[in-house]
Amino acid sequence: MSSRCAECGAPVSPSGSCREHLETLLALEWQIPGGPGELAHFYAAATYGLQHPRAMNYTIDAVTGLRRAVADALTSRASIGELRRRARAGAKRTGRMTRRDGDEEVEWQITAWPMTIVDVLQAMAERDAYAQYVSQWACSVIGALDALYPAA
Repeated sequence: MSSRCAECGAPVSPSGSCREHLETLLALEWQIPGGPGELAHFYAAATYGLQHPRAMNYTIDAVTGLRRAVADALTSRASIGELRRRARAGAKRTGRMTRRDGDEEVEWQITAWPMTIVDVLQAMAERDAYAQYVSQWACSVIGALDALYPAA
């Protein structure tokens, strides 16, 4: 019997965590001829981070920036180069992306995400369309967040 991830609700082994799913997904990227592409890799890493801000130990500012970056990438408002520039500027400004003791945690009040990393992994077993799956996952997460927490 499996347990569920406390942040995204995906099934995890009783002794495991959702981080194992991320490691599996990133390992699959290495198997894609020519690589996954920068944008697909960004969607995978960023979407996981948005669904797991506590596990990733992200600050509220980091999560806010990540959410904006994913939304801007999905709507073609920012290129991967622009997203990198923003990330560097944000890290330079704040000096960190991870929380320190006493910093407030991001805790989404979403009990059922429309899509999780497990959905992407299951889809990958069926066909080879990595960029499509991680893009759909990113879009579903931004949609869920926008529905509950309209972006400013």
